[in-house]
Amino acid sequence: MWSVDGKASKFLDGAPVGSIELARGLAGSGGSLREITSVLERAPVGFAVVGDQMQVLYVNPAFVAVHGPSSRQFAGRTIGEIVPPAYRATVEPLVADVLSTGAVHRDVETHDDAGDAAKHLQLTLFPLCDRDDQVVAAVIAVRDVTESHEVAELEGMRLHAEWTDRLDRAQRAGGTGSWEIDLRTGRVAWSVNLCRIAGVTHSPNTVEEVLSLVHPQDVEVARASFSGRTMQSPVVDVEYRLCTPDGRMVVVTSIAEPVADVNGTVVALRGMCVDRTASRTAEATAQAAVVRADEVTAQLKDERQVVLQLQRALLPPSLPDVEGVELSAAYQPADSAAGVGGDFYDAFALPDGRLAIAVGDVIGHDVEAAVTMGSVRSAIRAFAMQDPPPDRVLGELNRLVCSCADMTMTTVFYGVYTPWDGTLRYANAGHPHPLLVHDGTARPLEHRHGLITGAAPHAEYLAFETSLRPGDVLFVYTDGLVEHHDTDIDTSIQTLCAAVTAPHLPERLDHLVPTVINAAAPDRGRDDICVLALRRRPPGTD
Repeated sequence: MWSVDGKASKFLDGAPVGSIELARGLAGSGGSLREITSVLERAPVGFAVVGDQMQVLYVNPAFVAVHGPSSRQFAGRTIGEIVPPAYRATVEPLVADVLSTGAVHRDVETHDDAGDAAKHLQLTLFPLCDRDDQVVAAVIAVRDVTESHEVAELEGMRLHAEWTDRLDRAQRAGGTGSWEIDLRTGRVAWSVNLCRIAGVTHSPNTVEEVLSLVHPQDVEVARASFSGRTMQSPVVDVEYRLCTPDGRMVVVTSIAEPVADVNGTVVALRGMCVDRTASRTAEATAQAAVVRADEVTAQLKDERQVVLQLQRALLPPSLPDVEGVELSAAYQPADSAAGVGGDFYDAFALPDGRLAIAVGDVIGHDVEAAVTMGSVRSAIRAFAMQDPPPDRVLGELNRLVCSCADMTMTTVFYGVYTPWDGTLRYANAGHPHPLLVHDGTARPLEHRHGLITGAAPHAEYLAFETSLRPGDVLFVYTDGLVEHHDTDIDTSIQTLCAAVTAPHLPERLDHLVPTVINAAAPDRGRDDICVLALRRRPPGTD
């Protein structure tokens, strides 16, 4: 906020004037005003002074440079008379607010469509006050950020192209393809590899176009899975056949999940198709697949692989609701320009009612790390559904990471929790030891690390077991929470233990987790942070 002496009020109450008259008026108002004028005239940022009747009193040379020579005639006219509609809609109410309340508005984005090309502008508005702190005018500071916008758009296009290429390579390697349906518009989008699986050259645009590729006997099954009416659970798994234009029959398993808006209304479906043709060819014909649908579904319950959509480095949309268990998780990205990280967490129910949990950290900070993160999460789910013991899951995961050129080494803590007796069986592939909090004391779980996945194809992993008593909390985290540049790791872990057991902490895990992160995480230069907390509820507290 700038202040001027009392003479400014009389000056600003007069008729609007141009920059020369304003300079003369300011010169008669005291040394402080002359200094302000001098600063504005030499400033590299555009400035305009607007009076209480929304008239432009003054513009400096930098303002003219941003808006063009015609802006020299701004002085004496109102905002509404001189700026384009989009610019006016942004600026006019903010100027009125500054004049009436003395508020400051920083970094306001707008654009100027006048002239040969549109300009992206960044505005800051603040009051000009007299010695009695009364607002006598509003100052608009404007900066042309068009070039930075263009650079950002080009970088976004480059990253999108690189991401699309890597995602396509990963889907081709796994025989998968992703799809999305906007339930509000009916618009459909298929990934490149799903188009390859279906034998088409481009994505269908509507659900009806998709159904035209589905075997006639499977159309209603597919239609129901696309409508959202069957979304009684977070994930819906159906199987149907696609008739390719070259006459082949392709069997796919489609896994779909709903996408809700802020009001909880399902507005889209996102899913993944897995090509099951090779495994179904011997037993499936067009008629037999329909007749034996229930039998095939029963068989799939024992062998089903939960293939989670390679999810563009996004974390799970929700955590499962399990009786006797309280779960909470949080993710905070790195506070530097290191790039996209690979930290992740997951929690999901196993067919026998137990709960699987996983926290991991992909080595690196780039798109490759993010793609690996999605692949590892999907693989852990798939291996756990087939054979859930922790040592076997990490063994299978290690062999997959070692054999796939598109995946990088990853630390993983994976466990299977039994809600009815509090037993936790777990294995660790090079990941920080989780904390177990009991009776106000936090200690790291004692066990031997296995090798980080991807380090050696024949690595073996040991399974360990512990028990959670009612009220105990398991706190699993990635190394970004305890890696401080100026503190050794043991000291950082002690700090974390103290933060987890500090007095007056929130009772609810979804409040406790962010509180602990804020207390224990490095202030500067920290890596990604991922935390998953599990509490065994005391009886009768569900």
